[in-house]
Amino acid sequence: MSSVDFEIIRKKTFVYNLFGVNISHSKAPTLHNFIFEKLGLDGYHYQIMDSTDVDGFLKLLRMNDGASSEADLLFNGAVVTMPYKVKMTEHVDHVDEGAQAVGAINTIYVRFDESGKPLNIGTNTDTYGIRDAFLLNAPEFVEKCRNTNKVGLVYGGGGASRSAVFALYKFLGCEKVYVINRFAHEIDALITSMKENGFEGEIIPLLNPDQAKGIERPDLVVLTVPDFEPTSEEEILAKQTLDVVIKQEKSGAVLEMCYHPNEITRLYREFESHNWKVISGVEAMIYQGLVQQTLWSGYSIDEMPVKEVTKHVYATLHD
Repeated sequence: MSSVDFEIIRKKTFVYNLFGVNISHSKAPTLHNFIFEKLGLDGYHYQIMDSTDVDGFLKLLRMNDGASSEADLLFNGAVVTMPYKVKMTEHVDHVDEGAQAVGAINTIYVRFDESGKPLNIGTNTDTYGIRDAFLLNAPEFVEKCRNTNKVGLVYGGGGASRSAVFALYKFLGCEKVYVINRFAHEIDALITSMKENGFEGEIIPLLNPDQAKGIERPDLVVLTVPDFEPTSEEEILAKQTLDVVIKQEKSGAVLEMCYHPNEITRLYREFESHNWKVISGVEAMIYQGLVQQTLWSGYSIDEMPVKEVTKHVYATLHD
């Protein structure tokens, strides 16, 4: 890839779309438009594209056809969320190494190859959001994990769980990651997919309470399920398995990725009542968004008003 002239890019006008389904509640526009304003990026705007129109979104990715320099760009990036994180890996020009291992992208940004052709690059900033949520809110538990049993755990087997597994292994020192989920076949699919894409860590299904009682104690846990009371037989068994971890003798740090409609979820309260250090998913959302900003504008996170951004997001969380 050739170097980017961000001085030109920062003076242009770009619309960044969040493409997904049932995402009207997203706080991402609040986050990004506030950062754009603070950085003086007057031509930048972030908006929600709540739609099933994949072809319409793909037209945006083709807006740079024929461009040969930053001055020609009409498209500078976008964000994709469920249910398109996996599908869109097929429609960008390049998927970076981390996103390949996860098997999904959530962010698109533009770079030029050596011939001057603009390329749409797919990456996964969710992994960085998870990383920084732990590093900045529970560094003592990260250090403990890295230096002792090196074990993490993920609750859930959907799309977000892949990012969690990757972040625990790649960034936080968890050589072994246990996964609890209501359906074992979803864990198997996760393992198969990530291994095929080059993931080198150890992923182990945790299927019942008896098995959970015999494992090494995880210091870092990521919760990736919606805030609901388990009702089916499979959901109840998964929760009973998690209960063993919640009640373990020595607690650790847990990231509750769910923060809508309530930041303080059932699991948040339950872990907190057993003396775990609980981190809100709002933290991961903010930190992954800051990484997206670096890719689009070229500003480093050190150049961004991080504390002001964080305060603004929490103040407007329920608007």
